[in-house]
Formats: sequence, structure tokens, C-alpha cells
Amino acid sequence: MGATLQQRINQLALAASLVLFAAIGVLWWRDRSRTWETPRFDPARFAPVAAPESAFASRPRFLVAVHPGCSHCRERLASLTRDGAADSCGAALAALLVDVEPRPERPDLGVPLPGGIWWDSAGVWRDAWGRRVYGETFVFSTDGTLERVIATDGDWRVLPAR
Repeated sequence: MGATLQQRINQLALAASLVLFAAIGVLWWRDRSRTWETPRFDPARFAPVAAPESAFASRPRFLVAVHPGCSHCRERLASLTRDGAADSCGAALAALLVDVEPRPERPDLGVPLPGGIWWDSAGVWRDAWGRRVYGETFVFSTDGTLERVIATDGDWRVLPAR
């Protein structure tokens, strides 16, 4: 009877594993088949934590998706600042605080952010745009239109092929 009980436990474990694997597959498929909004910077959709400096308010924007507790995000901001990425493109470097509750005070992200710090209080970055990667950089034109997305390990100098 001991072997039969062990076989039953093994069968239940196998069945549970298959159900779990199928559920993960369905969730992945559902996420990948969903139509996401094209990112667009509309200041009305985000709460300002630190307003952009007036001289930079009408410039294009390098907006970095940042979680304040993520050291990788801070390094990405530092790297873009060191390289002068936004300045060399005539843009303003800014941060979008994502996955943060409650409303954050102005966090010290280690670099000047003349384009401002914005809080994604409504979850637009994740729930509407379908984004998931901290440190990703969005380049928006002055009217808020997305020009390109730079991966966290991407070189901002490399323009996408047209």
C-alpha cells in the first residue's frame, strides 16, 4: 500500500504541475496578445513630483522609467547624465516614477532632472503601455509623441533604422 500512496502523490504533483504550467502559458499568451497603447507623454496623465525647469519645459524629453529603490535605475540615470545624452539631443532628462505607492516625496535620484520628476499614479506605464522594464528610456518629442524607446542596456546614440 506504501507504493500506491507514493504513486498517488506523484500523480497529484504531476497534475498540479501541468495545471500550473498551463495557467502560466495562458497568462503569458493573454499578455502578449493584448493591444497596448503607444506610449505618449501627456503631463495630465502623470502627477508632477518635481516640475520641469522652465527653460526645459518645452524641450523634447528623455523620460526614464524609474523605481526609486532600484539601483539599476539610478545607474541608468547616472549613465545618461554622464554621457550628456539628453543635452546632446536638445532634450531634457526626466524620470517617471513607476510601481510606487503611496505618492512619493521628491526622491533624490542622484542626478539633476531638468525635465522634471513625474509619478505614474494611475499605472499608465504598466497597465496602458504594457511596459515592464525599469530603466527603459522613452524619447518624446515636444508634443508628447514617442520618437523611440531605448532599452536599459541600449546605446542612446544609435538611432533606429527607418
